[in-house]
This record gives sequence, structure tokens and C-alpha cells, in this order.
Amino acid sequence: MSKDRAAPFSRKHRRYWIPVTGGMVLIGVTNIVLGFCSYSPPPSEPPQRIELKLPPPHEPVDAGAVRIDAPVIPVSPS
Repeated sequence: MSKDRAAPFSRKHRRYWIPVTGGMVLIGVTNIVLGFCSYSPPPSEPPQRIELKLPPPHEPVDAGAVRIDAPVIPVSPS
């Protein structure tokens, strides 16, 4: 006997999807109610501009003077 995978809303599955859907709706309504109860309006101060503060740049690094201590692995063409 094969499993019934093609009929999720059949009579056989009705006893599962009605309570599951109702539970999801109940959780959604609870989240909305908690959101409305816990919301506090932001203060009425005007918005402030964000000032970007970067550290001063360091000395430039010469690309030819950079030393890499990692071993060089030859790659053979395939």
C-alpha cells in the first residue's frame, strides 16, 4: 500500500490541517496583540545626522616590498 502524498486536504488529513491552521492563526493574532501592547512611540526629537569618523590613513605600502612567507605550489595545466 502506497502512502497518500497527493491529497493533503483529503478527509484523512482533515483532522490535522484544521487544528494546525487554527494554531498558526492563533499564534499570529497573539504576536500582533503583544506587539500593540508593548509598542511605545519613539521620542519626538528631530533625527540627527550620522557623522562618519575614520582613522587617519597609514603610510602607503609598496606592493613590491610586501613579503609573502607562504610556499609557492606549482599548478600543472590540465
